[in-house]
Amino acid sequence: MPPPVSSAARRPAARPQPAPRRPPLRLFEPAPRPRHRSRRRPTVLVASVLIIGSLLSVVVADDLVAQGQIRLAHTQSQAATALTQEKQLQVAVAQLSAPQVVVTEARQLGMVAPTQIVDLPSVPLNVALPVPDTAPAAGTTSPTSSAP
Repeated sequence: MPPPVSSAARRPAARPQPAPRRPPLRLFEPAPRPRHRSRRRPTVLVASVLIIGSLLSVVVADDLVAQGQIRLAHTQSQAATALTQEKQLQVAVAQLSAPQVVVTEARQLGMVAPTQIVDLPSVPLNVALPVPDTAPAAGTTSPTSSAP
């Protein structure tokens, strides 16, 4: 158990005297400022129009890109179809130009194989040919002259 405390020890020390009271503070309300709604409203309106306009332009641009992609896909499919058709036509031309097909078609048209093959002499292309003689032969009549 703690030792008994005397009454003097329990009493607090002497309190200092309070300072003299100050007069109460007076609050001044500032003069009311005029509202500048006239400046703020057009700024908000312009900002809103710019934001909405930019969003609409993004939507339009996205739509144009999507349309371009659709056209590109359609053109690519047309190109693939044309390429397939070209390959089929090349195969058909190759089949029709085969030597046995050409010989068969020629026989059906009444053509016959030659009995003799004559090779023509080669002519150099870098040498000029002599000028042919185009004068009429002596004693013949000109086809332009008329008989009386």
